[in-house]
Order: sequence, then C-alpha cells, then structure tokens
Amino acid sequence: ERERERERERERELILISTLPPSCIPLQVRTVLLSHQHTYLARSLNKLLDPISIIFPDRTVPSASEVEGVIRVLISETSATRADHQLKQLSLKNAAKALREIVNRCEGLVLHSNAVASITSSPNEYQIRNLQVANILCIVHSKIPDISEELGYISNEVWLAFSETIETILVPFRSQIEHILSTIHDNNYGFEAQEVSDCSTYINLIEEAMTHLSREYLSYLTVKSVIEPKIREFQDSLLSLYLLHLSVIRPLSDGGKMQLASDIAETERVFLQLLERDRSGEAFRNLRSFRAALFLPEGDIISVKNVPRGVLLHHLFSRAGEALVSPHQVVKWSVGQYVAWLHSHPHEVADMVRGGVQWYEDMIRESGATTYDPIYPIIIELLKQS
Repeated sequence: ERERERERERERELILISTLPPSCIPLQVRTVLLSHQHTYLARSLNKLLDPISIIFPDRTVPSASEVEGVIRVLISETSATRADHQLKQLSLKNAAKALREIVNRCEGLVLHSNAVASITSSPNEYQIRNLQVANILCIVHSKIPDISEELGYISNEVWLAFSETIETILVPFRSQIEHILSTIHDNNYGFEAQEVSDCSTYINLIEEAMTHLSREYLSYLTVKSVIEPKIREFQDSLLSLYLLHLSVIRPLSDGGKMQLASDIAETERVFLQLLERDRSGEAFRNLRSFRAALFLPEGDIISVKNVPRGVLLHHLFSRAGEALVSPHQVVKWSVGQYVAWLHSHPHEVADMVRGGVQWYEDMIRESGATTYDPIYPIIIELLKQS
C-alpha cells in the first residue's frame, strides 16, 4: 500500500512539474522528471486503454457519450504534458495508440454479410450496427483536433476506417442508382419537340432511392461535417456516370434535347438533397455546362468548357449520320457495358473514340465514298485537343 502511495505521489509531482514553464524547471528537477518518465507514461497509457476496453465489451457498439468520455480522458492526459515538449510528444504517441485501439475495435465490429448489402424499407440489425460503428468513427475523427493538431496522421487512419465502414451502406445504393441510370436508354429521345414531358420516369426512381438513403440510413450519422466528403464522392461518381449515359444517347432530336435539358435540371435538384443544396462541385458544373451545350451548333462544341472532352466527343456522334456509328457499336458492346467501361477507364476514353473514328475512315475508304460526315472533322479536331 505504501509503495502504491509513493507511486501516486511521484505521478502528482511529474504532472505538477510538467505544468510549469520550461524556464522554471531546474536541471536537477528535469533529470528527476526524465528518470520517472517511463513509469508516468506507462500509467498514462493504462489510463487511456482501460476505458476503451470497458466501452467495447464483446460485440457491443459503445454509445456516443461513452466514446466522448474516452476522448475527454485523452484530452486530459495530453494536456497535462503540454509544458514539456519531449514529454508532450511521448504523451501524443500514447494518445495515438489509444486512438488506433478504438479504430481496431470498431473495425472488428463491422459486418460484411449479404444482409448488409440488401436494401430494405428500414435498416436491418446488421446495417444498424455498421451505421453505429461509422458514427463512432465520425465522432472520434471530429474530436481529434481537440486532443492535438499534431495527430493529423491519426485522423487519416480514422477517416479510412470510417470510409470503409460507410461503404458497406453506400455500395448497395450506388448499385441501385447505377441500374436506374442505365434505364435512360430505354427511352426514346428522337421525338418531336411538342412531345416533351415534365421529366422521365427514371428521375422519380432516383429520387426515391436518394430520399430513402438520406432519411433511413444517413440519419444515423450525427457529425455531418465528417461524412460530407464521402457523400460528395458518392454523389459526384453517380453524376459523372449520368453524364456519360447522356453523352451516348442516340438518336437525339431537338425534342430529345429539350427532354434531356428538363431531365438534367430535375436530376440536379434530386442530387442536391444529399448535401443540403450545395451545387458548387465540379460534377454539378459539368452537368450544367453539358445542358447548355445541347443547344449549341456543332462547330461550337469544341470551345465548351467545364465538360470532359470524352463526354463532348461521344455527344458529337449523336449528331452524326448513321454511317458514323458510335464507338460502342464498333466494339459490339451494349450501351450499358460501354458506359460502365468508360466510367472505370476515364483515361482511355479518347483511345476508344479514335478506334471508332479509324473504323469509320476504313469504311469510307473501302466504300469509295468521296465525302465524310460533317461531324467527322469536328471530332478529329476535338481529339487533337484531347
């Protein structure tokens, strides 16, 4: 008992000394401090790890308040060493170990079964568990700057764990919306202008999926600032895929262009639900710019800004005659297969278009024709820019 009391007294002395400015600590005292450093840091690490073990019993996800309690202990322990740079750095290493322990415990709770990949009217117990884990990681990530700005490298590790956890929820919704987007090609966009409707059916289906994701699933996450980059990534990926689908629609009449313009405006409104009407992202700019480009003369397409060159190249094919076939027809892929490939190979789009152009040039040469489609030289010029 007396030994334990002496240890506690030494610990109190170390904490008291560490709160003094370095200039007030004599060399002899600093030597004493260093001699007891190992003991102090070992005790401090135990203080950090013990409550983590308590709030992670078996397979139970801790509450937000329990995690915040652990964070308060972390702040207290690191603050006690702020006056001594060396001791502070060693204390921050302890804090990093504790934070990594939280991440490891969280990762061990994440489920990856088929039940997690299903979309139901409300989250099932497996999805709820993953959402709870994701929320814990959100909280930890948001609190790290309160512990120390020097723990940014741990923030990255926590973010990666959060990202992988929330992906178990986002992937099924992404697949569902990607499938809905592919149904765009079931519509006819070669009709007369007077036949334009309010919006296409696929937009209502996307809105239902987005609303379901937001209300029933993302509502479990309490720190919106942490999840926002992940949702923007989810949103931007789908919008870029949507833009690729739009670019390969063929045939495309003036009436079809008007319908697409209406659909694009409605799709933008639907996607804005996820990020509280923030339309400043690149994906939204690209979409709006493409909407405007629909009504430009063919020769002006080359000067369009804020739209990927690959999208403009494919859109030009939709304005060409039947002889200048689309690249996906050359390689004998379905439109869905082709768009999926374009989305996963963004740096090879121009090469695929060049292949289609080469096929057309060979066809013209073999047929003995003396003229090219008026769109052909515009595509060639745009390829040079790409």
